[in-house]
Amino acid sequence: MKSFTHSLQNVIQYKVSLLVLVLVLLLPRLIFGETILFKSGERAYGTVIDQDPETVTIIRDGKRIKLGKFKILKIIFKEIKDEQEIAKIIEIEKKKLNKEGKKSDKEEQLDTIYLEQMIKENSYKIVQKRLALLEKYLEERDGDWESYITAKRNPWEPVWKSAILPGWGHNTMRQNGWGVSYSTLFFVSLFSYFGLDAAEKDRAKAYDKKIEKIIGQQFTTDLLLGSNTSTVISPELNLVFEFNTLRNLNSLNSIRSDEGDYKKAKHTAAGVAIGIYLIQLTHSYFTGKTWAQNNIIQTPTGENVSEGFGVRGNPLVSKEIAGGVKSIDVGGQMLYTIFF
Repeated sequence: MKSFTHSLQNVIQYKVSLLVLVLVLLLPRLIFGETILFKSGERAYGTVIDQDPETVTIIRDGKRIKLGKFKILKIIFKEIKDEQEIAKIIEIEKKKLNKEGKKSDKEEQLDTIYLEQMIKENSYKIVQKRLALLEKYLEERDGDWESYITAKRNPWEPVWKSAILPGWGHNTMRQNGWGVSYSTLFFVSLFSYFGLDAAEKDRAKAYDKKIEKIIGQQFTTDLLLGSNTSTVISPELNLVFEFNTLRNLNSLNSIRSDEGDYKKAKHTAAGVAIGIYLIQLTHSYFTGKTWAQNNIIQTPTGENVSEGFGVRGNPLVSKEIAGGVKSIDVGGQMLYTIFF
């Protein structure tokens, strides 16, 4: 039953999030939009975002367009499609024009103030829309982003984690690229060291076995030939003995050479592993200092605060009491800060 309830809550939460995203995407098209009426009788629709003494900047179809103010008759803070209503507004506004086709200074000033208010409201709505989209984007990528950003951070946390497990400290700071790279390089070097060490020991054992085999072959040869020093060895047999001796020497040299190569490669792998370990440890120290500062908020008084418990000391205040005796007030505050 609990599992069903949990699943139902997830479905409802997903649908609500989807509805919010749809509203965020669709509402700007319904809310944002002004009707720009021109003196020529034409009209346009767009979102006013800026102005200067000569022009008005609007966004239409995702593009920024500048319109000359001398061409504009009236800007209305909503979309109007009704032809009769538009005709009525045009008629009223044209009565305000003088012979030169301009409005009075008072009318121009009122239009400018009205336009500034319009721009401020549109800017606020655009910012709200962007914040909503950004929050939705962050939620989809990491549902725990808010607690991660606001959690109290210790600059030494990435260091001790990196000391225990290379790459762990960078993963804690969400620098997964560095974390994966360091851990991969370290463990590849470490496993290579153990693999090469095993290969070196295997070659050493092979060398010892080869020596034992040569001694055994020599002992068998001596038994076959007998202990009589007067026995004559034929040239062909002597040639076979020399060939076997040369082959055994080459085999021993090859085994010993392989053993030396594995030993050298093993030391190189150990050096790389130690180097990677020290580099990522140093890197986590410097990046950890920056990481720990990223979620500190500065108050209007210039004080740095972060979420969680904190202690703040009051400045020493000297006061003079009766009899010319001075006292010094010492105190402090224990605070718990919450970001929201």
